[in-house]
Amino acid sequence: MTKQRSIDVHNHLYPMAWLQQLEKMSNPKLVKTGPTSYLAYQNDVIVAHIDRPGHYDPAARVEDLDKAGLDVQILSQTIPSVELLPAAEGVTWAKRINDDMAAICQKYPGRFYFYITLPYQAKEEALKEIERCTKEYSQYAKGIQYFSNLFGKPVNSPEFADYYAAAEKYDLPMLVHPASPLTDEVMKKVGLPFQLYGYTLDTTMAVVSLIFNGTLEKHPGLKLIHCHLGGMAPYMLRRLDDSFKGYGKEWGYEGLPKKPSEYYKSQVWPDTCNFNKPAVTCCYDVMGADHIVLGTDYAHRVGDPEGAIANVMGLDIPAEAKDKILGGNVEKLFNL
Repeated sequence: MTKQRSIDVHNHLYPMAWLQQLEKMSNPKLVKTGPTSYLAYQNDVIVAHIDRPGHYDPAARVEDLDKAGLDVQILSQTIPSVELLPAAEGVTWAKRINDDMAAICQKYPGRFYFYITLPYQAKEEALKEIERCTKEYSQYAKGIQYFSNLFGKPVNSPEFADYYAAAEKYDLPMLVHPASPLTDEVMKKVGLPFQLYGYTLDTTMAVVSLIFNGTLEKHPGLKLIHCHLGGMAPYMLRRLDDSFKGYGKEWGYEGLPKKPSEYYKSQVWPDTCNFNKPAVTCCYDVMGADHIVLGTDYAHRVGDPEGAIANVMGLDIPAEAKDKILGGNVEKLFNL
């Protein structure tokens, strides 16, 4: 029997050219702290740590993956991202990052695929970049890097509707990853790291708002990867339904033919990036074996690439379900 390959849908790589660009900037910015380490800032808050060579060097990353037993990664760029730049610069850097990601995939065939980085501040150019990547890099460009808010604007804003149509058209799953959260001032006020609740709340608000405003109903082929075990959503699905039923009209939402929980369970895939067995088990119980995928958050300190596979293998679920989570679901979802 062929062993199921493990496929990590949630991880990040910083192309070296992008790091060098961030070092030249004032906000966002990058500060080198050692021979192979950096701190990334946005609005004077540390939003990312580059702690080891594998975070930007693909050769070192392959060594890390081999040690961890990880077979494949779908690479994404992370925060701070190109949509924070002036429009023309953002367009240039999005293209360059996508070209760099494709070159890595070509150099290490079968080990890497990538999510398309987009300049969301220049929508027409961003839509052109989706088309370019799907044509030039069709065997490698398998999804879209999306964020929980776009330069401080909620993702259910009408101006972003074309992105969901494009993702559905090209059959590209969207990785809904945290941006600097809309609750950043609240998190700073109470003195808690964004990584604790700010990020997970932000992605939850993003995904749920797209359900409530009818985006998933309008685009039944839209597929969302919800980082960090789905944030808070899988554990509050009854509350999603009750809140929509009880208060939706007061907040301006139209009726939906299905319950919000049904859209979540059919068009959203939480990743396993939580690493707490009871929580992962709960998510599995809610979503089922076909709607949970492997994530490591490699390159962020809340990640656990070394323990991600063991976390899945330690679940008290059937072997067939483990294979689906480790990679079977991703093979179908991303047409690998």
